[in-house]
Amino acid sequence: MENIFKKLINLLFENSCPVCRSGCADLMICNSCEGNLEVRKDLYIKELDGIKIYSWGLYDGNLRQAIISLKNGKKELSSLFANKLIDFWKSINKNNSNDFLVIQIPSHKKRVKERGYCQTTLISEHFAKKLNYSFSSSHIARKKETNFMNKLNLEERIENIKDAFEVVKPFQNNFKVIVIDDIFTSGSTMQEIERTIHKEYPNVELIGLTVAAGDTW
Repeated sequence: MENIFKKLINLLFENSCPVCRSGCADLMICNSCEGNLEVRKDLYIKELDGIKIYSWGLYDGNLRQAIISLKNGKKELSSLFANKLIDFWKSINKNNSNDFLVIQIPSHKKRVKERGYCQTTLISEHFAKKLNYSFSSSHIARKKETNFMNKLNLEERIENIKDAFEVVKPFQNNFKVIVIDDIFTSGSTMQEIERTIHKEYPNVELIGLTVAAGDTW
């Protein structure tokens, strides 16, 4: 019933901006709202154990609403966010090589079935294709169904995501791996991905890349 309701809402607003709901013809988002997406001017790097995370935007205002819309049926926004990440990555990456493997933070199969897609897979695949990087959605799986993180404190988030992932396809040691997610908040998810991969493949270089991050750094 909930999925039917979401489809009806999406149909109603099919040709409207997902942020302000004004008409935007064939655009994914109106020019005004896109121009006002909250970009992080500084503090866009966060270092955790074994992984450094780069975040393009600030999870607030128009950008927050656009990410919520992506998760609720507006999957075409994935290409918009992938393009933003591509431009951002080009501005910070000094390595001209295309010797990178791109993976996504995977959703649980139940969540994918409910939503009809995994938004991080869509973003990651588009990102890799445009940059001529290798992409894989099959190296890491989410084996544990987790609760939504937004109402959990830090300790609860760490416990919630603990042992949620598993390596299902071998990594080559000394690989450079870009891990893409939509939102970075506490870092517990990225840290758990790092722990899962480095437990078996300690020499893999991990780089986190997210569309947005919260402002509590």
